[in-house]
Amino acid sequence: MNYPKVFIIILNWNGLQDTLECLESVFNLDYPNFEVIVVDNGSIDDSVEIISKRYTQVILIANEENLGYTGGNNIGMRYAMEHTADYMWLLNNDTVVEPDTLSKLVDAAEKFPDIGLVSPVIYYYDEPDKVQFCGSYVDWGNSTILYAAIKDAQVSDEFQCGENVCLWGTALLIRKSLIEKIGYLNEKFFAYWEDTDYSIRSIRSGFRNMVESLAKVYHENQSPEEGIPNKGNHYYYFMIRNEYFLWVQYVKGLKKILYLKKYLAKVIGNAASFRFYLGKEFADACFDGAWSAFRGVGGPWDKNIKMPFILMKIFSWHPYFLENLLNGEFLNIFSETLKRVKVKLLRICNNG
Repeated sequence: MNYPKVFIIILNWNGLQDTLECLESVFNLDYPNFEVIVVDNGSIDDSVEIISKRYTQVILIANEENLGYTGGNNIGMRYAMEHTADYMWLLNNDTVVEPDTLSKLVDAAEKFPDIGLVSPVIYYYDEPDKVQFCGSYVDWGNSTILYAAIKDAQVSDEFQCGENVCLWGTALLIRKSLIEKIGYLNEKFFAYWEDTDYSIRSIRSGFRNMVESLAKVYHENQSPEEGIPNKGNHYYYFMIRNEYFLWVQYVKGLKKILYLKKYLAKVIGNAASFRFYLGKEFADACFDGAWSAFRGVGGPWDKNIKMPFILMKIFSWHPYFLENLLNGEFLNIFSETLKRVKVKLLRICNNG
């Protein structure tokens, strides 16, 4: 039986313990033809030294600085392309894989030569019976991404292998011929939304993307909870900035104007929520991310680029009014404001 050559690319940035656990599971894979590349993004926690000693079979590439998800993975992908790769598997370092995960992914890709990207079903690490991701779909009419309904990891045909399927980069198998056609990850994104962009580029080049529902990966990510999770203000900066980068590439004419109005409403609403639940620095990160987006500034977060103070004041004046006004949801203006006042009064009472 023919086993295509797979390079597994794991990106590490000061995440030594996660990476070691991931590597342990990777070297228990039953797939017989793979090599492992660990790309270290300028870690300062002795990752390079410890990994190189413990896993001498790993190809270790040490970057002097953090090049982000895109830059770090691109370095690993270029190495793999230069060394007879048939597939590349981008694998987050905070994942653990089943022994047969890679075999199932490659089998799925080999059955359909027009498949460019394949993802396993992704489960929560701390709740291994709970699905985190099992496919998403581009809603071009509304410039948004719809996620498959999670129900016992059963994925509908539309999400499993439809013409508009988008995948996460958490455990993404990539066919060599796709890279030859569309190139590497867009480093303008640095981190977040780059996998959606890559999925759309795959679709637009004539390939299809799919979820292999029999393959499993466990990912250390926060389970859904009430309120807004504190993932660090950098996360919200990149999420806001890069969402804009994604959609302005593809929406045209009147749709672009409508998208810009929708995007600005989201920025204003998110900043207000971040300020309320997480603090001012999160609201500022949201505004600064949008300002960098409008200016076309990609790559790592340049903290010298900030939204002008006067604009932030205008957008913060009455955010729920502005958000609903931009969205044309006039009936929500009063009800949303009243809801926020009630929450604030409850907090004051509880603290009193």
